[in-house]
Amino acid sequence: MTLDLEIFWPFPPVDWRLGPREVHIWATALDQPSARVSAFSDTLSPDEHIRAGRFHFDRDRNRFIVGRGWLRALLGQYLGCAPAQLRFDYGNRGKPAISSPVGPESLHFNLAHSDGLVILAVTRLCSVGADVEQVRRIDDAEAIAERFFSAQESAGLKALPACRQSMAFFNLWTRKEAWLKATGKGIADSLDRVEVSFLPDQPARFLRLFGNPNTAQEWSLLELAPALGFIGALALPALDAQIRCWRWPH
Repeated sequence: MTLDLEIFWPFPPVDWRLGPREVHIWATALDQPSARVSAFSDTLSPDEHIRAGRFHFDRDRNRFIVGRGWLRALLGQYLGCAPAQLRFDYGNRGKPAISSPVGPESLHFNLAHSDGLVILAVTRLCSVGADVEQVRRIDDAEAIAERFFSAQESAGLKALPACRQSMAFFNLWTRKEAWLKATGKGIADSLDRVEVSFLPDQPARFLRLFGNPNTAQEWSLLELAPALGFIGALALPALDAQIRCWRWPH
């Protein structure tokens, strides 16, 4: 496991279970001992093994195996089935969903990873979107903002002192991406039309969706801080949801 990856979230209670109005968000390291990588590999489907084989470097291949194997392990616990039994369908933009009849169609989930960290959101309430990024310097952040963010967001980002720009940039990126993943829309379609709060001292919230502040009120946005040096976001329709954030206990 990555020695310098400090995950902030607590371990779950021994008797954890998914309540009808709960959203569980899990975090773990993608760099795992070789024995665990091998165990996860044994649960993958043939197409996942093919995808794993396309990676040139061992680290990237092993991280893919851990991400998919961990997804299967956790979903298997929720559904009461062996991880290898799970089958996935994929939407037009590649978002996976559990195939019937292995589990109930009401189980929604979304996986996100950055560098050596992976997070997974699981709920029965509704479609959810999660995203996470390692905070780092982006040399062309202003150019990216001009291309993908709204004019107001781009101007606000440029106005910040350099020491605050990286955090603000990734607040913008992860919050927008979480909504796009929740809805299944592509980045190029509407990233600049999903306007969100982004200053490091502001609560996460949608400001306007396609220019409409009323539509923005129909959605909830939560800032995630799963590990040292990482920020993320969870997006879901504005429901009375209870959020539980945990660290994978293995």
